[in-house]
Amino acid sequence: MVSTIPSASNKDENGISSWEKSVVDVNDVDEKFANARDMGYTRLNYARVTAVGKLAKYDAVDYYKIQVQSNGKLSISFRGTQNDDEKVLDLSKYDEYLDKLKQQTDPEGWKKEQEAKKAEEASAKLLDLTAKGFQLQVYTVQNGREVLVGDSNADKDSKTYEAMSKILSGDYRAQKGTYYIKVSRDDGVSSKEEMPYALQIMQGDKYKHDYVMKEQISEDTKNKKNSKVPTASTDGTLSGANAMMIQAAKYQSTAQMLQIGYLGLADIYNRNASTTIGGLTVSKLS
Repeated sequence: MVSTIPSASNKDENGISSWEKSVVDVNDVDEKFANARDMGYTRLNYARVTAVGKLAKYDAVDYYKIQVQSNGKLSISFRGTQNDDEKVLDLSKYDEYLDKLKQQTDPEGWKKEQEAKKAEEASAKLLDLTAKGFQLQVYTVQNGREVLVGDSNADKDSKTYEAMSKILSGDYRAQKGTYYIKVSRDDGVSSKEEMPYALQIMQGDKYKHDYVMKEQISEDTKNKKNSKVPTASTDGTLSGANAMMIQAAKYQSTAQMLQIGYLGLADIYNRNASTTIGGLTVSKLS
C-alpha cells in the first residue's frame, strides 16, 4: 500500500463504535502474501471487519490478511456488488432479511423459489448466487508457510470445498492464527471487467466495533499500464487497519485519544511503506 487516509469514527445508537479507513491497492506485480492488506484482527463477539474493494483493470487479484484471536466458528461473507454506488448492507444478515421478507409477502412464490434454489445450488459453484464471477480462497499459516484451507472453485468432494462452504455459512471452526484471503476473477471472466465486492469477517453473533477498510485503485489502474518492476516490500510495517484496531482496543472509551494515536501511526506508516471504492459504503442492517 503506498498510502493511507486518516480514519473517520463514530458511535451509533446501540453504542457500537465504527471506524473507516482507506488504503491504496498495490500493483499486480506486488500482489503477494507479504503485501496483503492488513485487516487487523477479529475475536469472539468483539469486532466486525469489512473490506470494500474492486478488481479493476490492471488488477487481477487482491490479498487480505487478518489475525484470528479466538478458537471457534469463523464467518466470512462475500458479495459482488453491481456498481460503486451500491449500498452494501450487513452481509451476514442480508440473505436472511430478503428471505423472510419474501416469505411474508409471497408465501407461494417463496416456496417455489426455495425448490428452484435447491436445484440450482446442487449444480452451482459456491459463489454463483452471491458473487458470480469471483473466486475466493482462504489460507492459514502452518510452520511458516501459507496453506490453502478453503477454495470456492474446488471440486465438490474435496476438503477445501467443504471448508469454504463452512466458512461462508459461519460453521467453520477456526484456530487462532494468521489467515489470508485471496480475491480473484473466476476462469473465463475478462481481465478488463471491473468487479466491485465487499468482504466481511467476524466471530460470534455480535460485535462492539465495526471496522471498514475501503480500497482505492492501484497506480497501475490509474495509469492504465502494468508495472513490470516490483516496488520495495511493505514487510515489517504497521498497517493502517491494524494500528486503528490496536488503538481502539486500548482506548475504547476515548475516541479522541484513538484518533490522535492512530494518526501518529499512520504518519509513521506513510514514511516507511513503499506502497474507496467511490461512494460505496457499509452500514448495519437495522
